[in-house]
Amino acid sequence: MKTAAAFLALLALAASAHVAPQGPYKKVVAEKEILKQQKGLVQLLVRVHQPNLYLEQKSIGDQWNLEANLDKYNDVKVVKKYITMWKRNTLLPRGEIFSILRDYQMEEAVALFDLFYFAKDFDTFYKTACWARDRVNEGVFVYALQVAVLHRDDCKQITLPPIFEIMPHFFIDAKTIQQAVEARMIYAGKSTQETRTIIIPSNYSRTPYMRKANPEYLMAPFTEDLGLNAYYAYFHVLYPFWMTAERYGHTVDRYGELFYYVQQQILARYNLQRLALGLPEVEYLNFNRPVKYGYSPMLRYPNGMEVPTRPDYYYVTDNYNFDKVNVLDYERRIRDAIELGYVFTKDGSKVSIYEQQGFEIFGKLISGSYNSVNYKYYGALYNKLRSLLATTVDPDYTHGTLPGVTEYFLTTLRDPIYYQACARIDYLFRLYKTQLERYTVEQLSFPGVRVENVETDKLVTYFDDFDVDLMNAYDVSSVEDGQRLKIVARKQRLNYKPFTYKFTINSDKTANVMVRVFLGPKYDAAGNEMNINEMRRYMVELDRFPYKVTTGQTVITRNSYDSTFTMKDRSTTWDMLRKMDNALNNHEDMYIDEISQFCGFPQRLLLPKVYKTSMPFVLFVMVTPYEGPMEVPQTFASCGVGFDVKYPDTYPMGFPFDRPIKEWDFYTTNMYFKDVLIFHKKNGDLNTL
Repeated sequence: MKTAAAFLALLALAASAHVAPQGPYKKVVAEKEILKQQKGLVQLLVRVHQPNLYLEQKSIGDQWNLEANLDKYNDVKVVKKYITMWKRNTLLPRGEIFSILRDYQMEEAVALFDLFYFAKDFDTFYKTACWARDRVNEGVFVYALQVAVLHRDDCKQITLPPIFEIMPHFFIDAKTIQQAVEARMIYAGKSTQETRTIIIPSNYSRTPYMRKANPEYLMAPFTEDLGLNAYYAYFHVLYPFWMTAERYGHTVDRYGELFYYVQQQILARYNLQRLALGLPEVEYLNFNRPVKYGYSPMLRYPNGMEVPTRPDYYYVTDNYNFDKVNVLDYERRIRDAIELGYVFTKDGSKVSIYEQQGFEIFGKLISGSYNSVNYKYYGALYNKLRSLLATTVDPDYTHGTLPGVTEYFLTTLRDPIYYQACARIDYLFRLYKTQLERYTVEQLSFPGVRVENVETDKLVTYFDDFDVDLMNAYDVSSVEDGQRLKIVARKQRLNYKPFTYKFTINSDKTANVMVRVFLGPKYDAAGNEMNINEMRRYMVELDRFPYKVTTGQTVITRNSYDSTFTMKDRSTTWDMLRKMDNALNNHEDMYIDEISQFCGFPQRLLLPKVYKTSMPFVLFVMVTPYEGPMEVPQTFASCGVGFDVKYPDTYPMGFPFDRPIKEWDFYTTNMYFKDVLIFHKKNGDLNTL
């Protein structure tokens, strides 16, 4: 089954609206057949922890027989394999917590995905999903269904509800979840049939004393942001580390480099936010020193077990599943490859990592992709390190304590220790980059093109309220019962006032160009002004888009909301269902762009929050030659372009800051640095600053 442009089609249908002001916004009305399919899949995820309340779907599942329908799957072997697994009764029971990093659980999830993926048509896929809905572990079901929707051709215009609504226990603090359950019990005891909405205030669960004792908690609005954690989880659903080109016939252009860039940008944004709050750069994880500050996630798993707290002054130790020495072995082999300039393949031959595709090979080694040239030897450093850090309380599983937040893609970014581990991983990438030649003036310059001026509106951040539907946190007796009561968690989250850039470019020719926009710190944590080589590690990408400049002066006006790095908030589950019902009943149109976005860095976190009224930063704009398509997927800069599609930008990701810089031969006329101020408005009118 080919998914050529599966992800591209999801995002590119409305892409013309995001190529500077060179075309009108195109709205495409969703066909009713797509809406019916979308509605069915969304309903499968409503209260996934309960037996299916949609009786029609339950009936479809009860009547579906895998063995009697082998001819309706493209690969009969995967069906027979799953039937065998099912009959042996060895699958993860419902109610248990699923982790894709556990080998036997991953095998189960992949087997279910295969069942979905190799269904010959949507009808078979849908009936199989209805069958699996009440028969397999809910975590396995959600994971396999997400991956299948993203990789089936007939689902390319379909997206699922926000993951933080499907599995709220991984995103919302336990106190809020408990209040929702209690509110539901009180309401259930009343005879009233009125529709009611209950709003539960939900902050970041950190008292002033806790933030003073542990300054890492100051970062909670970033690390515990729902959109940020959802982005990280979606990225790994879009590009599963276990999905091989050999098995599924699909390739991801520049996946190894994309993995590097996503981790590097998350780390850079984390460090930039730390500097904006007056905190120093995150420390590199050192196995020989304790981690000074602990972390309490304030979460409770759906099965009622508490998510363990990591204590202060924690030493990384071996666990029952993996030893620390294994991580060090993987690191040593990767460092050997950096120094030697080559890696060993499965058959023992040598492949250079400093020639064409070298960085791609290197990135796959660290990511733990099964497409690695030698997975058995180089292992899965990134995933094994995260798993190692997750067993802080009960490493030997003596007391049956579940792993901590770094075990799961849904929660990894919450724990400050992850960023220390990320800095350790990033060091290997930087070590690789130091072996490359610095960019020459010829590589950096764009003869005949000059960026003459850059202007922006005032840059302002603020906190606003965001309601998260907690429908999947409590039980109801029927669909109608659930519709009568809506319980939401109201969280404050960082946002910014949209602004406009204005780039003035002078060119001696008409040319297609790529405009690259970055933001970086002006000063370090001690108040010292940074030089360009120090600054480059903290440069975060704000936007990257193609444009056609003409001979003479071109003025580009670009709205920050059009960034190819970010995506807007997704519709809630009930909003999706309401809009689909209205569209199916001809009451209103529903557009593809309303249901097609899936992966992207959250739009709201484009700018860091400053701890003063305002702080200075550096805005960097660079214009480079471009030969790719003028319409690009909206979030290609932060999520790539999916399977079997060519990445549009030929320059290295992070260019020109991905390699060491010497100031005397870096600056060219196609670059522009501008000092800017970022303001934070605590309350009141945003326009009063």
